[in-house]
Amino acid sequence: MAETAALVQNKENAKGTSSFKNRSRVEIVANMLSIARSGSLKTHLMYKANLSYVMVTEYLDYLSKSGLIKRVILNGANAFQTTARGIEYLVTYDSLRRVAGLDEKKKRSSRLSFF
Repeated sequence: MAETAALVQNKENAKGTSSFKNRSRVEIVANMLSIARSGSLKTHLMYKANLSYVMVTEYLDYLSKSGLIKRVILNGANAFQTTARGIEYLVTYDSLRRVAGLDEKKKRSSRLSFF
């Protein structure tokens, strides 16, 4: 019982110092579309996008209705692939990230990794 209380206390103390950040819906959609470019199974999308089964199902429903992703057959299994409209979304998303300067951090860290 005391161990559980200590774990909860440690989690509460670490909340403000955590290096994790919550992703926005826009980021999650872009991530899923990027993963599904060449076709991806639902479970692969789930694991690569780090989403629960329920969440990936909800996002796939939304993306399908929006025309950003389509259901395809891949090696005899149901899979999902990014549509031309989904690719357009990714191009726009990447442009906005560049304009906002959000890719600078990624560029700096990749430059530092060469040294």
